[in-house]
Amino acid sequence: MITTPRVSVLLGIILCALASSAGAQSSAALAQPGSASSLTVATASGPDSVRDIEITTASTTVSGAPRSYQVVSIPVPDALTKSPAVDVEIIPHGEFTILGPRKRSFDARKGQLRIALTIGIPANAIAGRMVAAEVRFYAPGSPVMIEAIAIDVMLVRKIVLRAGAGPLNAQAGNDVILPFEIANSGNAVETVNADLALPTGWASREIHQSTLVVQPGETVKRRVRLKVPSLSPTGSSFIQVSLRTGRDTLASETMTVEVFNSSSIGREAGPLITTAVSQATDESGHANRLLTLSANGALYDSVRIDARISQGAALGGAASNAFAHLGSYQSSASVTLSAPSGQLSFGNTGTSFSDVTGLYPYGQGALLHLQHPDWSLLTLGALSLPQVGSTQRKPMLGLRAERQLGLTQLSASVSHLADAGSAARQLDALGVGAAVPAIFGSTFKAEIAERRFAAGSGIGWSSELVRLAPESNEQLRVTHAPGGSDAFARATNEVIANVSERLSSRVSLSASAWRTTDATSVFSGLKSNGFSLRPQYTLFGSTTIAVEGRSYLFDATSRQVTPGSGGAFGSREHQLGFSASTYLRQYYLNSSAYLGNVTRTVSPFGLSTVTDRTPRNYWTTNAGWSGPAGVLELQMRIEQTRDRGGFVNQQSLFGVRGEQVVLPWFGGVRAEGELQRINGFGDETSAIMRAGLAIPLMNGLALKIDTERNSIFHSASGRVPWIFGVRFEHTLTVPMVRMPGSSGYVFQDLNGNRRRDEGEPGVPGAIVRRGSETSVADASGKYRVAGDVRKPIAIDEASLPDGWSATGAGRGDLGVTLSTSAEIELAVAPRSGIASVQVDLTKAHIIARDTAGREWAALMSGPTTATFQSLPVGTYKLEFDLSELSEPLVPRGPIPLLIVSGKDSKSIMITLDPRPIRMWTPPATRGGSDQRKNAPSTDKPATPPAGESRS
Repeated sequence: MITTPRVSVLLGIILCALASSAGAQSSAALAQPGSASSLTVATASGPDSVRDIEITTASTTVSGAPRSYQVVSIPVPDALTKSPAVDVEIIPHGEFTILGPRKRSFDARKGQLRIALTIGIPANAIAGRMVAAEVRFYAPGSPVMIEAIAIDVMLVRKIVLRAGAGPLNAQAGNDVILPFEIANSGNAVETVNADLALPTGWASREIHQSTLVVQPGETVKRRVRLKVPSLSPTGSSFIQVSLRTGRDTLASETMTVEVFNSSSIGREAGPLITTAVSQATDESGHANRLLTLSANGALYDSVRIDARISQGAALGGAASNAFAHLGSYQSSASVTLSAPSGQLSFGNTGTSFSDVTGLYPYGQGALLHLQHPDWSLLTLGALSLPQVGSTQRKPMLGLRAERQLGLTQLSASVSHLADAGSAARQLDALGVGAAVPAIFGSTFKAEIAERRFAAGSGIGWSSELVRLAPESNEQLRVTHAPGGSDAFARATNEVIANVSERLSSRVSLSASAWRTTDATSVFSGLKSNGFSLRPQYTLFGSTTIAVEGRSYLFDATSRQVTPGSGGAFGSREHQLGFSASTYLRQYYLNSSAYLGNVTRTVSPFGLSTVTDRTPRNYWTTNAGWSGPAGVLELQMRIEQTRDRGGFVNQQSLFGVRGEQVVLPWFGGVRAEGELQRINGFGDETSAIMRAGLAIPLMNGLALKIDTERNSIFHSASGRVPWIFGVRFEHTLTVPMVRMPGSSGYVFQDLNGNRRRDEGEPGVPGAIVRRGSETSVADASGKYRVAGDVRKPIAIDEASLPDGWSATGAGRGDLGVTLSTSAEIELAVAPRSGIASVQVDLTKAHIIARDTAGREWAALMSGPTTATFQSLPVGTYKLEFDLSELSEPLVPRGPIPLLIVSGKDSKSIMITLDPRPIRMWTPPATRGGSDQRKNAPSTDKPATPPAGESRS
């Protein structure tokens, strides 16, 4: 008979054997979670209790994205399905979280064979398989059963490319540093290459492209040195930086570099005055003449002018079309002055105050818009434009002010707007509004206004929630404007929603929806609504495909002017389409195809509604080449519909066009042309043939010629005539208008004395700044800048050639010096009678101080060499701080001056002497005071006393 203690011992031996045979399977349990045979048994040091035994079963694996919750169903171990009391403990690992209670109890005999739990995946979870939690099952008389829960974290790729802070300025012929940051906001290690699309003639100084490895959550800073060609014109140049992994583009950013070329900057840097006389024939062969005068460019430093006036008229559509091809347009006299702080316009002008206080008033008068970081002011005073055959005009007056108070923006508007004509609009409004930060980085805007119009009055209001981010935009706007479009609003009621989201590096989604209702003096009811949805996928860097679905609805009901008149009409259109676009260097291809149908309804007053539903399908394709030498493009469009009888109608367009195409064999002559063939519905056909030349002559003179034969223009006899046009123009760049301000020269301070001496040349193209005002030095280095004369003028060193730096801010003449490197060689002198002293000099600090007291610090570039990387021309006094050295050293005097002449300076030698060491034996005395009294009082005694040795 086997006693109970013996049974316990035997059971312990068996379990220990199982533990040794199953221990190797514990790691395999997570590697192969689907394997039911995975089993791990762990025992305590003694078999006193079954609860000391732990058995690990097969794990359960689910997939999920970071910052999400996953519901996991865990099976109850088979050994516990008959247990009356099962306790469950859920233990999370790492930053994973468990929603709900972590300890539970149940009776497995009642049929509960699984437990459900919700696991929160942290936002910073790394892609791959991770153990998120373990579930422990306890039951009386049973070992502890452990089941692991593994999460297969989904890959999230998100690389953010940010340009460096501050503007980028460069001088033509020199280098520019392009800084940017790469942030890995995804959950996996990314290996990227930075590809640069440079302007023509630019080059990178990097011979070998380096690959960057960016860890999750890491931000890497990168600087690229670029060579700016000496022939680059003054103006903005654009550089596209793309981060690629293989053929995938993870991020792309376009950066702007302001280039300054001294050869293109001089006295003739003011507005461009263009005077032109144009003549074109109309459908009947009669001549039409148009004189135009325009001025565009910098009027005074940061103030620009855009002015134009014309005299003459174009009778008929053919002549107007010919003038447009020549670049001549009819316009009333207008002048616009613009600057960073505001805009002032005279002549034909217009603006918008707000959704409820007036949109799009336009007339002849004046407009003033002042802008400041904390406030803005917009005012309009004008007369409405007269209608054809009438001289009646009405006033348009309005004012809007905005003020920034912390994070809140307050606004107020008042307007008195009216125009003339048979369907005249009218509005008197007074409104206030505010904009405040809202949830998720959005801004909430609201405005309320009292509106008075021709047909009555009412309270209008507008609210908008908008969020603008680099990769996502959302907008929701709701507006109620009594009076509608007859009172300078878009509609009486309006709801608009727009969403644009980049879901991944390849996928983006845009959607919009709207609904408007309105009533006017002509229509008693106007209603429109619709939506569009467009997902887009990037196959690789330059090729995208998209699918788009859209729907439009428009209904109108006219007012009864006479008994029996009026009625209603409407249109509904539904479309589903596919589009693709790609480009390769200067070549591009765009194609789209849509299938859909159109339903039109007509309801004459007192009659039944007539409904016509027809399909409408079309396919368009454009392919061409675009570059500095012009544009060449092939065009194709095919549209298909069907009438009520079932007959299929088809319209097709095939053409080729060229714009500003350089003819290299004619030296500067550019050509334009267009050839189209249109096969209309039925047997209708038409064609367009056009050709033109732009010929530069001399001294700013140019000639433009254009001829066209267009089937839409017919003479009185019914034939299609040739329309001829010619333009003779003269361009002249005039000097800027000089206003009161400060002037001086930016010069090369060759001797470093901070004075402009004879023979020291100017620095053309240098940028000087005074507050918000900016000026550029001309070809001789002279500048003139406005602003507060009490503020100093500083040179923007980014506009200087490499190696040059400003000597400081001031007024009048501003010097720049060529900065060069200088080396200080340090030599440690040996002690007398002792071998050479070995001292680590890397902790030595050397300072160069100029005559103005400014300091430059040297870097220890070698064991005994200190280097000043960039010192302007001048004379410097050297100072030494050797307190951190392991041995006490002092520089041997006299210390020479460091002279920087503008060329590579020679290195100078400084000897460092060890401080003398004295060993002194005091005489035998009774008190310490006697010892101090007999101590030597000088560092250099003539003869050492007895008992003293010196080394």
